[in-house]
Amino acid sequence: MNYNTLLLLCFFLVLLELWQLLQQKWLKKLFSTKPSSSKTRKAQVMRPKTAKDCPQCCESLDAGPVPSAPIPKTPISWSEIKSKRGRKKTICTQNYFCSNQKCDYYLVTDQKVHALVGDGNHGKYELIQDFLCQACQTKFTCRKHTVLYRIKTHPKIVCLSLKLLARGMEINGLADALEVREVTLRTWLTRSGDHGRKLHDHFITGLELVHLQLDELWAGVKDAGQEIWVWTVCDAKTKLIPVIQLGVRNQAMAYAVVHELIARLKKGCVPVFSSDGLKHYYYALTAHYGEWIKVDGQNKPIWMVLPDFLYGQVIKYRHRLRIINIEQRMIWGLLDDYRTRLRDGGLSGNINTAYVERANLTIRRSVSKLARRTLATAHYTAELSEHIYWWLVVYHFEREHESLRTKRAQPKEGKGGQRATLYQNATPAMAAGITQQRWSVREIISYPLL
Repeated sequence: MNYNTLLLLCFFLVLLELWQLLQQKWLKKLFSTKPSSSKTRKAQVMRPKTAKDCPQCCESLDAGPVPSAPIPKTPISWSEIKSKRGRKKTICTQNYFCSNQKCDYYLVTDQKVHALVGDGNHGKYELIQDFLCQACQTKFTCRKHTVLYRIKTHPKIVCLSLKLLARGMEINGLADALEVREVTLRTWLTRSGDHGRKLHDHFITGLELVHLQLDELWAGVKDAGQEIWVWTVCDAKTKLIPVIQLGVRNQAMAYAVVHELIARLKKGCVPVFSSDGLKHYYYALTAHYGEWIKVDGQNKPIWMVLPDFLYGQVIKYRHRLRIINIEQRMIWGLLDDYRTRLRDGGLSGNINTAYVERANLTIRRSVSKLARRTLATAHYTAELSEHIYWWLVVYHFEREHESLRTKRAQPKEGKGGQRATLYQNATPAMAAGITQQRWSVREIISYPLL
């Protein structure tokens, strides 16, 4: 053995020894319970925020008390004004309204009150009902203020296209399959997205929910210039999604999400909350679920969090994209009260975010612009928002949720020798008491809203 070979062998032995020493130190650090150094960083103490920290609340405070809107006087029923002679009303005009602002029956949807009657029909593919307001002599079609207004394509093609877009199909593939121009499909999606937002604002109000879970979902938008997230709030019992917003992942967006949530809940309703470890939720929730209280001996009032407010977090620790530990942490309130409130509401009683995470998966699979490794990424935030709101209204009113089905008191007999139906399916809107039956896509896009 020559000198160079001996020197090289010694060099490799030294490297091997160093590697073993480093590996032992790393293993000791990994399994050691003692702090790595004497100067340990203290855990950050999160203090509740107040209503003055929320920009939306500050705007309302600066604007002063909102003047109470005058209660609109219900006009006298047209059936009491008109002559008793003539043919009786045979066309159903419920939920339709006269859009003439000068008319006494403006925006009155009750068919027992307003003056709408049928005035013939027209149409190429199907008969489209026309209405006449007998009070102001305004004529209009039943498609006014709906998605189908002035659309010349067959309604079945429009409904099929919108239903597939809410099931995760891309616009390019849908245009090839149905032989409809891509621009036309985007126009329909834009109109249905705006209509879905109106339906959401119209029906999702005055809610009384039990357990709300909050989470955010990353969304890829090409021309956004920054990272965009889908902020989602989901009810664990009814699977309803009262709030969904798009924006950056910062404290201002958390304030906006919770502020909208408060507006959609029934006054005095304080649900149980859970989320991931994002601290923005804690500050936003404590800023809205509290009140100013005057204390004797102090000039300024003190912000006190409501005693019914309970909030827990689920912290997931990951190593190389795998979850190695899950910690359930109670942030505000007592754990026993938290579990009692959930069990009284018919839930398991554990701190979890499983329902909102499952809702995020449904959103990814149903909105093609949010799918992973896709070529259908949204170019603009508004484009993604329209698609999400259209999916949201279909999710609430048209799509039945398997976990919401209930057992019938009396089985429904099947037709043609089929088995009797033992369970009653339901949508999130039915579970929340917003509607009594499942809507079709045609009913959703045909509901008139100004």
